[in-house]
Amino acid sequence: METSVKYEPKFGRVLIKREIEEKTKGGIYLPENQAKRHAACKGVIVALGETAGWTETYVEGELKPIQTLAVGREVLFGRHSGAWLDGTDDDGTLFICQDQDILAVIKE
Repeated sequence: METSVKYEPKFGRVLIKREIEEKTKGGIYLPENQAKRHAACKGVIVALGETAGWTETYVEGELKPIQTLAVGREVLFGRHSGAWLDGTDDDGTLFICQDQDILAVIKE
């Protein structure tokens, strides 16, 4: 997933583009500010720091590094675990956090 984001996360940080719902589950349309404020903690990874998403695990009795995160993966993250970058891109949907703050990768 190629993107023209003007931020480059450093070290173990992850830049996520969050998803914003325009209406509630009950069908009520939200004003733009409310929609951003109540956005789900779900989004797509748009950039990774150099060490983000890497861990070590035993493979065939040997300790080897594996990458657990990648650009384009859909993830769930903690709402208060990082920094919201409101107003910094076209629609104010960027969020930056540590790779450990990602709660789950959403499988296809």
